[in-house]
Amino acid sequence: MSIDIGPRRGFSASLDMTGLARDIRTGPTGGDDVTVLAEASVAAGFDMGRRLISLATTPAASWADALIGARAGGGFRRHLDAVVPPAEAGSLLRQVLDDMPAAALISGYAWMRLARREGHDPSTLTPPDILERMTDLCSGWRAGGVAVGSIETHHGMPIQDCPPAPVDTADPWGWHAVGSLERDWMRRRRCLDVAVDGEGGFSIWAMFRDTVGEEAGAEVVLHEYAVTASGSGTVLGAIAAEPRVLPFPECPAAAAAVGDLVGCDLAGLSGSVPQLLTGIRSCTHLNDLLRALGGVADLVARAA
Repeated sequence: MSIDIGPRRGFSASLDMTGLARDIRTGPTGGDDVTVLAEASVAAGFDMGRRLISLATTPAASWADALIGARAGGGFRRHLDAVVPPAEAGSLLRQVLDDMPAAALISGYAWMRLARREGHDPSTLTPPDILERMTDLCSGWRAGGVAVGSIETHHGMPIQDCPPAPVDTADPWGWHAVGSLERDWMRRRRCLDVAVDGEGGFSIWAMFRDTVGEEAGAEVVLHEYAVTASGSGTVLGAIAAEPRVLPFPECPAAAAAVGDLVGCDLAGLSGSVPQLLTGIRSCTHLNDLLRALGGVADLVARAA
């Protein structure tokens, strides 16, 4: 999956998103022995209050219009639960829409980079109530940490140095086609690979990467995690998270808690993750990746 997030020009500004997703199955001979199982795309527009004002989906969904007016924040996913039919709960379309609240959240990073580049004082770029909302929400925003301390001392949110975002293009089936990322846009990529062993066992390798566009189509990484998991049937028997690129030094501590998911059913991870991984034992973006693993339950069955 990938979601491109249009440039954000302030705390209160409209925002456009485009999402793409594809499921493929590889055959035993490798190479071009590939079957496309499903594809989906979404174009969405949010107003200054982060409320969904336009939505176009492929394939068309009869329930899509019922999402208009939902806010890309608290309650959006509950609204999805109420609107999307149970038979489509694991669909690519649902998974792309499920990621849009997180896409709205990270969009502020590109705007802060833009504002600092234009000479704005960092202390003026954070909402006055940000610490009330964010302190202890996740590992990186813990009380006494770098992010909270920087804002408490009126230095604004720390902006990290971001490494370049290489993409391996040797495998033509490795990713669906995406264009170059324009300056000050953001992109979230997510890849989930599933393999089965013929005896009821499965293994998963998954990753996500949030990037921001720079000059000449370059991308640099803001967040990146990888996850490996395995199990039998559809039940997780082992899982581990690898922090790769994160904004604050306290962020990687969240990886230690993912073992709490052992014993959970894949299809139920969208509910298990927010119940078991909370507060400073969690990472908002890692949790999103872990919730997305629930979408591979159908792929495990198809692979088998």
